[in-house]
Amino acid sequence: MYINTGKTIRLGRILNPRTNRAAVVAFDHGVHLGVIPGNNHPGETLERLADAGADAFLVGSGTARQFASIFTGRGAPGLILRADWTNRWRDEGSLGFTEGRGRMIASVDDAVRLGADAVLAYMFIGYENPDDEARQVESVAGLVQACEAAGMGCIIEPMPRGMHVGEDVYNARYIALGARMACELGADILKTDYSGSADTFRDVIDVSFRPVLIAGGPKTSSIRDALAMVRGALDAGASGMFIGRNVFQAPDPARMMRVMRAIIHEDLTVDAALALFESLGD
Repeated sequence: MYINTGKTIRLGRILNPRTNRAAVVAFDHGVHLGVIPGNNHPGETLERLADAGADAFLVGSGTARQFASIFTGRGAPGLILRADWTNRWRDEGSLGFTEGRGRMIASVDDAVRLGADAVLAYMFIGYENPDDEARQVESVAGLVQACEAAGMGCIIEPMPRGMHVGEDVYNARYIALGARMACELGADILKTDYSGSADTFRDVIDVSFRPVLIAGGPKTSSIRDALAMVRGALDAGASGMFIGRNVFQAPDPARMMRVMRAIIHEDLTVDAALALFESLGD
């Protein structure tokens, strides 16, 4: 059996080796959007969420360098490096674009120098121009190959988002299409949209032969909705979460982090998680 020792060690700092689960915080929004609510003071937020039990963080190169102490020492959270940049998430008032485009901005060598456990890149499908989609896949495939050569964990974030998709971005069939493509390209872990229910998300899990962690998407309207999203994904067979705004934009980010971690690693129900959330506020 082929074993890439570097990948095994690095991925074991993200996913619990016994359960294959992880509670990861996406904190790379500044790379694409600049300052948004909750990321004004990155060092303080990262430290608070690390103390609350985050298994790993997704960050940009600058944050990884500036706040290396967060990722240093026994029991420190894993470091996942955002390898690409996109202008797709900015709205018109922030000089955004309808479909947007992205480029790789960090290499696997950069990740090695920074002490990262994995790199992550988007794989958008559904562009109006099919050649744009093909170039995106080519770029991601190159990243996978570089990770394999270096023993670096590789996380792909397939997302149906182009003009060809329209507004149906949470369609489980489209999410499953991207997820299977990412597995076939060689991803070690997937970060995907959640389709909205455990029943439909099972279609994504069924076609994926790598661990799937759900993205949080836009901030939910209530704490229960955020907790139910994580619980539903786990019920469908997901390995955990890769959530940002629903944690660091919560009224009490550390409390939210502790509760989401408990859902993932202690298998709490939504009601039990809400009860824990309330008790932590006492």
